[in-house]
Amino acid sequence: MSTPPPPYGYRRPPRARNPFEPHDLMFRHFQQAHPHTGIFWLGLWTLGSLATGYLASLAATMLIVLGGVPDDGVADMLFRSYYALYMAMEIGFLWLFAAWLAPQGLAHAVFDLRPVRWVIETGYGLVLFAIGMIFSVTAVDVLLPLLPITPSAPAELFSHGGLIGAVLVTITVVVFAPVVEELVMRGWLLPMLVARMGGWVVPLIVTSLAFGLLHFAIGIETMIYTTVLGFAAGMARRMTGRLWAPIVVHFANNVFASLPF
Repeated sequence: MSTPPPPYGYRRPPRARNPFEPHDLMFRHFQQAHPHTGIFWLGLWTLGSLATGYLASLAATMLIVLGGVPDDGVADMLFRSYYALYMAMEIGFLWLFAAWLAPQGLAHAVFDLRPVRWVIETGYGLVLFAIGMIFSVTAVDVLLPLLPITPSAPAELFSHGGLIGAVLVTITVVVFAPVVEELVMRGWLLPMLVARMGGWVVPLIVTSLAFGLLHFAIGIETMIYTTVLGFAAGMARRMTGRLWAPIVVHFANNVFASLPF
């Protein structure tokens, strides 16, 4: 008796016409693992991603004060120390976050940055970044004049520290910040809220507002901008089911924001 041929012969099974059907490749982990995480933890890890920057600033200032750096070298030393400490604290934060997720069976799901289709998901990220930037700038232009505040001058990321400072800024702001913030906001918080609420609209709005509030210390215009951009990153997460596209949105924005114009 001959063995029947496989269903598709020796050809590969046909792929879905749209590889990003409305499902999330990591969403099932949240449904199966621990969808009812308390509000305390939702707030703690969200604020923790913000606290790394403030702690780095405090530690860098204390280092300069206790180290007795000459006045003419304070600016460069403070600049380099801040970004070096910021990067170190982000690594430490990720370690603690992963250690907390591991017993729940969520560490692999949250930290899986691999795209299914590199080109397609990168394209989604770049397109949504462009759309998000247009809407973000429009929102700032419309809302900022309605608020009783004075717009702040944009920060010059490469104004101090020389070559070492520029390298530290690039690694911290362009590489580490998008990964860390997206792991927390779109890799964990968004799917967790979806698992709790059973829908995507409210979680997208909540995580976008939280993302904007995390940038409040930089300026109100930055908060408005990042709130709208956060919605674009959330849509990238929703449409692709992976974390790669939101990271591309965030990465492209930080690269664009770092350009000297």
